[in-house]
Amino acid sequence: MHKEYETAMELIVCITMPNEGDHIIKLANEEGVQGGTIFYGEGTSGKGILKTLGLNSIKREIVLMVTSETKASRALKHIAKAKVMKKKSNGIGFRVSLSDVLGIHENIEEKLNDFDEETKKMHQAIYVIVNKGEAEDVMEYAQDAGAQGGTIIQARGAGNAESRTVFHMDIVPEKEIILIIAEKEHSQTIIDTISEKLHIEEPNKGILFVTDLNETIGLN
Repeated sequence: MHKEYETAMELIVCITMPNEGDHIIKLANEEGVQGGTIFYGEGTSGKGILKTLGLNSIKREIVLMVTSETKASRALKHIAKAKVMKKKSNGIGFRVSLSDVLGIHENIEEKLNDFDEETKKMHQAIYVIVNKGEAEDVMEYAQDAGAQGGTIIQARGAGNAESRTVFHMDIVPEKEIILIIAEKEHSQTIIDTISEKLHIEEPNKGILFVTDLNETIGLN
């Protein structure tokens, strides 16, 4: 039987530097969030001299935590303050609403009503799933359309039985996921550019989907 929650549930996503994931989870725990999952990806530092020197690929840790809306808001602000995430290159954190959650066992309090209106739902997360080796091209298309950067997540396996699950989707072997955070006013241009350049409407060219973010901290 599904557990009925009295308030909305959210996914906290923090993208941070290597070896910081455990600390992120510890900080969230201080605000009542129970546990989390860490996986690995690569960030992009944009164009210019770093790209020319081949140094534009930055290792990242991605932390996922599920909790109530109230705890998620408090935890993200606590993490941002402790990690100074509002400074450039110190990481990105955001919250996404969830429609259904199983397996979470914690006390859920009343719904939060005091969101910071300046950060509420001003950004979107763009997810693109492509064949292995195509992620860097997708990032170039996105940056040409105004994206600040993104995170590339590798998904590997040897067969269907060993496929990995990311964001509740089964990712078959030899795929890459690109996660881009963009302001709503710019996201459609980025989406259209990726779709056109990637010919995403053709079979086996990839999948693109977008989610609204409830709060975003760390973008410059």
